[in-house]
Amino acid sequence: MSATFTEFLREQAEKRKSRDTDRQRVLDDWIEALKRLYAQMEGWLRSSDPDGILNIEKEENWEVEEEGLGKYSVPRLDIRGLGRWVGVVPKARFTVASAHPPQKASSGRPIGRVDITNEVRRFVLYRFPSAEGDLWLIDDQKNPPSVLDQAAFESALMSYLQ
Repeated sequence: MSATFTEFLREQAEKRKSRDTDRQRVLDDWIEALKRLYAQMEGWLRSSDPDGILNIEKEENWEVEEEGLGKYSVPRLDIRGLGRWVGVVPKARFTVASAHPPQKASSGRPIGRVDITNEVRRFVLYRFPSAEGDLWLIDDQKNPPSVLDQAAFESALMSYLQ
C-alpha cells in the first residue's frame, strides 16, 4: 500500500469519526428535547384528564430517516381515546420550515419538527432554541404559527377527538 493511500485512509477514517461524533451529539440533543416535550404534554394531559379517558402510549423506537443523519430511532407518543388515535410523531431534526418565532423569543431556523397527526390532518410543531430552553411553535397550516402551550395543545387534540 502506498503512503499516500495510507494517508488518505487515515484522513477519511478521522473525518468519519468526527462526523459520527457530531451526529451522535445532535441525536442525543434531539432525543432529550423530544423527551422534555412529551413530559410537558403528558403533564398537561394529566391535569386536564383526571378521569383517564385518554390512554397515552410511548413508543421508544420510532424510526426516522433524514438527510444528514441517516436512519435513527426516537420516541413518539400515541394518544388514544373516544375511539380515536392521535400521534405525536417526530419528523425531522433538520427542517426547512418557514415558521418564525415571536419577536426576540428566539432566533434562527427551527431545529426540529414534530407532527401532531391522525395521518389525515396535521399540526406541525417547530422547535427553536432560546435562552430559556426549547421554544416550540404550533402551526395549524391555516394561521400564523403560535407558541405551543397547554391551550394550543388541547385545542389541537380537541379537533381530532370530536
